[in-house]
Amino acid sequence: MSIESLAGTYHPHAIEVQDFAGYGLVIDLRTAAEYADDHIPGAVHVAAPELVAVPGQVGSVGEPVATPLWPALEAAVAGVRLDQALLVYCGHGGLVSTPVAKSLRWRGWATDVLPGGWVNYRRWVLAGLEVLPRLLAFRVVSCTLGTETTRVLSALHGAGQQVLDLEMLAASRRFVFTPGPSVPAQAWFDSQLLQALRGFDPTRPVWVAELGPRVGAITLPGALVDALGIAPMAALQAPAGERVGAWVTDEPLCADAEALMAAVTSIRPAPSDALVAAWRELAARNAIPLLLESILGGFLDPAYDADRDARSARRHALAPIATDSLAPGSLGSAVVVLTAEPSI
Repeated sequence: MSIESLAGTYHPHAIEVQDFAGYGLVIDLRTAAEYADDHIPGAVHVAAPELVAVPGQVGSVGEPVATPLWPALEAAVAGVRLDQALLVYCGHGGLVSTPVAKSLRWRGWATDVLPGGWVNYRRWVLAGLEVLPRLLAFRVVSCTLGTETTRVLSALHGAGQQVLDLEMLAASRRFVFTPGPSVPAQAWFDSQLLQALRGFDPTRPVWVAELGPRVGAITLPGALVDALGIAPMAALQAPAGERVGAWVTDEPLCADAEALMAAVTSIRPAPSDALVAAWRELAARNAIPLLLESILGGFLDPAYDADRDARSARRHALAPIATDSLAPGSLGSAVVVLTAEPSI
């Protein structure tokens, strides 16, 4: 049985995993650095003072007196009703979270401690990322530029389709040369990805960009790479001039021909000397539209095609995303036609 045929057999929520959506507040008691590296999505960071972090002090496990709430914790729970449950966790096997949970219960909140602690949460995340991709039916969008992918996925989302934007989660767009957001830690990417996967309806397709096993500095789970490798693909088809115009709008570096050429020539394998010479001649003549069309059609498109075909040259092709314009309205019409195709 193929991965594709498993879609719809099980609902992701049927897998025995912790669901954090029912809590009124999830509280992370670890250090700021640990929280930045990874945390339960939606959790608030409230660093615990040493009085609860050290066993044997006021309010530690077994003490009859509740641990005092320090100001940051008081502020965090101030807006939570007593009929809403709380979840707390730490990175010390419950030595911090257990006395804090006891103190919150003493004040009226139903409070849980993360089952198995932080180590168990990480095991759950990694296990989920090896299971859930096998239970979803993916559809792949093939675009050279990350900015094109953004436009197409946005149009699909606007058409009511399920969309997974892996490049956004990884803060890394293909052939986007203007610096974007800081890249997340691998662990935080994993947590966000699992949360996204658990939110999808497995009876409907999930649209995602065509990617390899890595997105910038981020490594995709093996099960997801496998699932995308057999997923049907729809390629963007748009006039070269329209693509260049959209690229100029989306990529600020297009306004600086020299900087753009420097960024492009840093790609490996690098463009040929003859191609670079042709670009410099176009830049000298201020023929910027022709320069951009040459960079895109003469180098970036072939580089993307070679990378894609090396992974999945024979994958099943869906109808193309054919459009005369990359404006939202035109793309919206194109994806409506695409998604109206009969399911495979």
